[in-house]
Amino acid sequence: MRLIVARRKNGFREAAGFILPYVCLLLVFFLLPALTIVPMSFTRWSLVDAPQWVFLDNYRTLFHDTFFVKALGNTFLYTVLVTVVLTALGLLLALLLNQRIRGKVFARVIVIMPYVISSAVAGILWKWIFDRNFGIVNNYLRLLHLAPVGWLSTVKLALPSIVIMNSWWSVGFNTIIFLAALQGIPKELYEAARVDGATKLRAFRWITLPMLRPITLYATVLCAANSFQMFDESYIMTQGGPLGATTTLVYRIYSLAFESFRFGDAAALSVVTLCIILLMTAVQFGVAGRRAA
Repeated sequence: MRLIVARRKNGFREAAGFILPYVCLLLVFFLLPALTIVPMSFTRWSLVDAPQWVFLDNYRTLFHDTFFVKALGNTFLYTVLVTVVLTALGLLLALLLNQRIRGKVFARVIVIMPYVISSAVAGILWKWIFDRNFGIVNNYLRLLHLAPVGWLSTVKLALPSIVIMNSWWSVGFNTIIFLAALQGIPKELYEAARVDGATKLRAFRWITLPMLRPITLYATVLCAANSFQMFDESYIMTQGGPLGATTTLVYRIYSLAFESFRFGDAAALSVVTLCIILLMTAVQFGVAGRRAA
C-alpha cells in the first residue's frame, strides 16, 4: 500500500513538473493581463497621462459606437460561416480519409499540412492568391476571358474570402479529431446494422452522427471561440477594410488601443468580448445538453 502511495506521489510530481512551465506562461501572459483589464475598463487612459476613473462611461460610449455595432455584426457573421464550414468540411474529409483507399496516409498529411504554418504566413499567402493584379485566382479568370475580381477590396467579397482562407488553413485540425472519433466507433454497430438491412445512409444517420455528437460539440465550441477572436487574418489581408467590412471585435480592440490610444475603451471592449464568448459557449453547451436529454 505504501509503495502504491509513493508511486502516485512520484507520478504527481512528474506530471506537475511537466505542467508547471505552461501554467507559469498562462499565468503571466494570459490570466494576469485578463485580471488587469477589468479595472482598466473603468478608467480613461491614454498611456501618457495618469488613468482617470470614469466608472461606466467607457461601456456607455461603447454601446453607442457605430464601429462597435459594425464589428460585432462582422464577428458574428464570420464566426457562423467559419464554424459551419469547418465542421461540415472537417467531417466530410474525415469520412473520406476513413475509407479503405490507396494513398490515404499521404492524403491525411496533405490535409493537415496547412495547419502547421502560422495564421500570419497563411494570410500573406492568400493575400497574394487573391490579389487583383497578379493573384493566381484572377490569372485563371483571365484565362477564361473573365474580368478580374477584387476579392479583398470588394465589401461583399472581403469577409467570405477570409473565410475561404481560414477554412483552408484550419480544416485539418477538425479533420483529425473527427477521424479519430470515427475510428473509435465500434465496427460491431455497423455490422449489426448491415445484418438488419440498413443502408449506408441510415447507418450514418443513426450510428455515426449520434456517436460523433460529443466531438461535434467540442469542434463547434472550439471553432466558435477561436473565430470570435479573429485578428491576424483581417490585419494582414485587409487591415479591417474595405469600409470596415472585415473589422472584427478584436481588430477594433487593437485599433482603439494602439491606433487611438484609448486603452480604457479597448479594455471595456475586451471585457464585453470575453462575456460574449462565455455566453455563446454556455448556450452551445445548453443546447447540446437538451438534445442529449
